[in-house]
Amino acid sequence: MVKQEIMDLFDLTGKTAIITGGAKGIGYGITLRLAQAGASCVICGRNGARVEEVAQGFRDMGFEVTGIGCDVSDETAVEKLVKRTVEIYGGIDILVNNAGNYPQKKLQETSQEDWDNVFASNVRGMFLCTKAAARVMEGQGRGGSIINCSSIGAFRCNVVGMCAYHSSKAAMLGFTNHEAAELGPKGIRVNAIAVGAINAVGPDKNGIFTPENIASPAVQYPVPPAMIPIQRMGGPADIGNACLYLASGAGSFVNGIYLTVDGGMTKVPTFGYPELKQES
Repeated sequence: MVKQEIMDLFDLTGKTAIITGGAKGIGYGITLRLAQAGASCVICGRNGARVEEVAQGFRDMGFEVTGIGCDVSDETAVEKLVKRTVEIYGGIDILVNNAGNYPQKKLQETSQEDWDNVFASNVRGMFLCTKAAARVMEGQGRGGSIINCSSIGAFRCNVVGMCAYHSSKAAMLGFTNHEAAELGPKGIRVNAIAVGAINAVGPDKNGIFTPENIASPAVQYPVPPAMIPIQRMGGPADIGNACLYLASGAGSFVNGIYLTVDGGMTKVPTFGYPELKQES
């Protein structure tokens, strides 16, 4: 009985989730975990045909997943996405703002257009999707969970040459803080995940993920402890697990946090680990 009660905390049966960018990389891992927990999932991306192809793959595995083409930076497209989701599943309980743009360009190489494109996808997209989904959640009167996929780059220079990306991810944390306070009284929890070093490319020759390989050693390959203390890369499954927690009843009192999922990367000592034998 006790074991069943614990399992029930993570049961998303009867819930509907929208996962932006849910057809590939980290988004695939998030979609799989939420679908495995029983949620009906809607995944979206700019390439509608590709998104539907991935959704069909999920359906072939027995999961309830629908693919919808959507540019999250376009307000009209986002409104259509939310409206269609409600038409199909009757409501929205979970939103994961995962879609993102991350060009590796240093300051002097970054044009105004580059900057605006990153913020359009990462920040405006989050804003538009949250605004539209929260409106539905408020009308339903049963609350909801909104999860913003930020990055440890929001509060540290993770990789030199990603000024627009890191700035946009910091903006996502600011938005999370505000909306947790604004939407919390309506039963809508808003949290963020500070994503660390994740291998977002599947191990097969086409770089595709499957339920069997999102947590495989080929994805979570070893790295020196000077980079990540637990000595492995993260995989899409690691972020999917965090989203499942934040979306589930197990996280019902969690609101306004950023959950760092990085294997301890941000805690690496400034001067490394001199007590460990260094590889030559």
